Amino acid sequence: MILDKVFIFLAILLAHFLNGSNIFELGNAIRPDFMIIIVIFFAFRKGAMYGLWLGFFGGLLTDTSLGGEIGADNAVYYKIGLHSLSYAFVGYIIGKVTRNAYTENYISITIYVLGFTLLSRVITYFLFWMFFHSNHSYSFIYVSLYNAFIGPAIFFLLTWIFRLEADEVRQ
Repeated sequence: MILDKVFIFLAILLAHFLNGSNIFELGNAIRPDFMIIIVIFFAFRKGAMYGLWLGFFGGLLTDTSLGGEIGADNAVYYKIGLHSLSYAFVGYIIGKVTRNAYTENYISITIYVLGFTLLSRVITYFLFWMFFHSNHSYSFIYVSLYNAFIGPAIFFLLTWIFRLEADEVRQ
């Protein structure tokens, strides 16, 4: 049980460092969002509460890497909470609504990762626009397509590393 939590913590930290690196970057705004893939994976595997809390803490890590922005009144505004709210919402919805429909195959993983990455990006953009200003360089489609392309490989890797207990396997 404690080993599961340690592994999940390490997976979130690895996703945070991979999000901050330029290793997988294809262009200016085309880089995968590993954190939402981790949230999607564990929300499907462990349920709504894991999706909610992993989304919240993973989003906080993502928000801390954004830094601050100097506003018109020369005050620094930090964007803490934007990704946490959207990731927590998406993680909860996945675990609560779509967990029963989840099947372990390439096509369904690709579709789920594409759809939920797009949903989280739209929610984050809306929150950013509502509290700060519109961000014209925020990528929706390219990040979602990139995540959908690499999502099945990451799911396979996480499935191989993170073995489920006998009572957690759905028949």
